[in-house]
Amino acid sequence: MKKLVAIGIILIIPFLSCDDKEEIKLGPKEIKLSATQVQLIEGANRFGFDLFMELLAEADAIENVFISPLSVHLALSMTWNGARNNTGQQMKATMYYPDISDEEINTSIKKLIADLLSVDEKVETGIANSIWYRDGFSVEQSFLDVNAEYFDAFVSALNFDDSSSRDIINAWVAEKTKDKIREIVDQIDPDHIMFLINAIYFNGIWSTEFVKENSRERPFYLSPDKTKDVMTMETEGEFAWASRDGYKVAELPYGRGNFSMLVFLPDPVTGLDEMVEKLTPEEWDDIPEALTKNHRLNIRLPKFTFDYDNDLNSALINLGMEDAFDGYRADFTGINKAGGLYISRVRHKSFVEVNEEGTEAAAVTSVEIRLVSVGPDDPEVLWFHVDRPFVFAIREKFTNSLIFIGRVMEP
Repeated sequence: MKKLVAIGIILIIPFLSCDDKEEIKLGPKEIKLSATQVQLIEGANRFGFDLFMELLAEADAIENVFISPLSVHLALSMTWNGARNNTGQQMKATMYYPDISDEEINTSIKKLIADLLSVDEKVETGIANSIWYRDGFSVEQSFLDVNAEYFDAFVSALNFDDSSSRDIINAWVAEKTKDKIREIVDQIDPDHIMFLINAIYFNGIWSTEFVKENSRERPFYLSPDKTKDVMTMETEGEFAWASRDGYKVAELPYGRGNFSMLVFLPDPVTGLDEMVEKLTPEEWDDIPEALTKNHRLNIRLPKFTFDYDNDLNSALINLGMEDAFDGYRADFTGINKAGGLYISRVRHKSFVEVNEEGTEAAAVTSVEIRLVSVGPDDPEVLWFHVDRPFVFAIREKFTNSLIFIGRVMEP
């Protein structure tokens, strides 16, 4: 099973004074969005759900799934800045970019990154981007400049023939994810030209923490006729909650409330698979309004920690990004005017730990660019399969940005 890595700029949480604590009690900080930004975020969320559903369709019944749609979107967006003609149009359509200029798209992405990094001083967040290319290979300066300006991408030319290059890239990944993800590049071949990498790091403390003394082993239903005792947390308090068609959803906020985990629990008769089909982008957009009222809830949630590794080639091709992976048809002349470049692999690697204090998560996405050799090989396709029983997502309240989403089959 192959793994993807996400990288994030780590923001150190400052010491909280009494005044800081009072500010946090005020609740989530409003983020004001332009109409263009709303369109971009809605499109990014739609892409995230499409990708998640595609991976679940490929999934095996015994694995947990966890991805950062935002990480994948950012890595591909950097790559898109070098795509031209039909390749660029397919990438734009797959990621649901609004019908606006390239500059407006990049500007909206830059604003979103800045907002997510600064909105809650009690939640440690990081988003980092980098571009690593073969020393001596001619890369269009405009491509590097636009990604440096709008994505704050770190750019470095490396001697890919030296084995230390792989270690340098992976060390950067480990640093940005606080060692939660230590490797994203497993090998560098002679036809590798470039690695475009995004990493996201998240560490949020529950606004209402679970008391450790309340945690104990309780049965978890892997299926209607099979249970497993798992360490389960418990807390009671005021939480936003809603009953929807076929499932219930509870919101567990972090810090001052901008970031939160949504836990989707299928009704016993509905089951998880049927519930997942209901989790459309339109449903996601309706959920904030459904969660406007708080209820006194006794919440029990399993503790869990797991990693996820997958190559996203087949999922992205199925979603409409065919040309980018085809050595004959791909057009990345925005990276190098001579062309002959294609995406050989999109690798995603993630980590999540949920306990009584909060949630720590990281993800890395690497887009590998190769130079077409004497006859391009078929795109590398690696199928990774997963399944069952609840879904969770991490979002930011005012932008409604889908940052992480996962399904836990067995905690």
